[in-house]
Amino acid sequence: MTALLEVKNLKTYFKKKKVNIPAVDGVDLKINKGETVALVGESGSGKSITSLSIMRLIPSPPGEIVDGEILFDGKDIVKLTENDMCKIRGNDISMIFQEPMTSLNPVLTIGEQIIEVLMYHQKMSKSTARNRAIEMLELVGFSRAKELIDDYPHRLSGGMRQRVMIAIAMSCNPKLLIADEPTTALDVTIQAQILDLMKDLSKKSDTSILIITHDLGVVSEVADRVVVMYCGQVVEEASVDDLFDEPLHPYTTGLMGSIPSLDGDVERLYSIEGTVPPPEHFPEGCRFAPRCPHAFDRCRNEDPSLITIKGSRSVRCFLHGDKEAKV
Repeated sequence: MTALLEVKNLKTYFKKKKVNIPAVDGVDLKINKGETVALVGESGSGKSITSLSIMRLIPSPPGEIVDGEILFDGKDIVKLTENDMCKIRGNDISMIFQEPMTSLNPVLTIGEQIIEVLMYHQKMSKSTARNRAIEMLELVGFSRAKELIDDYPHRLSGGMRQRVMIAIAMSCNPKLLIADEPTTALDVTIQAQILDLMKDLSKKSDTSILIITHDLGVVSEVADRVVVMYCGQVVEEASVDDLFDEPLHPYTTGLMGSIPSLDGDVERLYSIEGTVPPPEHFPEGCRFAPRCPHAFDRCRNEDPSLITIKGSRSVRCFLHGDKEAKV
């Protein structure tokens, strides 16, 4: 398959009192054309900073991409000027942000916000852009699109606002759609509708999707491949079927064990001990070692590399591909 996006050794640091804090520390990520990849992990693992780095939306100062490449269609967008990046952002790469109410402009109508994108990127006339905006609203499931287009965001429910965000993001037929927790704070029925909508739009326009979530139910529903992050690093990568059948990294195993099940009589759900440490306090050695039930001395002193095993799977753990650990 042809790679649309390749992130190589991405390092995004934030400066705090003259100290560089590694929010994203050496991330490798690949998304093929037409593929849906899920980026998962607990809050604070670096998922959103990775997506904002790809969009070149890291606030500077204090944040900065200090190393690595972000190859989009073969072009390193880290090296692009802001003017060149503005032509890509919202056009070739679009993003659905976590909270639509803070992403939509409260003083502009829904229609004005879609029309603005189309006039800027597609050079459409205002009337053509308005017709296209109505088409997009109908495409995301609004039966009264002609009336809705003149409404303001505060008049819509959370699920409706999220649909509007998808309409804006998809209006220019982007090659890559980044969805940051697109179903957070939505009820289960609306979640299912939003996920079905994203899958349909992806199939119709052959759009690649990077979906960022901590909800493994969402992952199983939409993803082709899964990338697990912890403390700013990728700790495991696999196809969605392989990951759910046999998680390799202890952290992934812990995430899977935390999923509620209808089978069996469990009084209390499993949880991983401890919390994700802040970037300024990442431990020495393996960053998951303080929370890992399988950690041994080497884990606490040496940072494992991300290795490829079983053909196409990757894992960052001494329990795999290492004779000493296996013994």
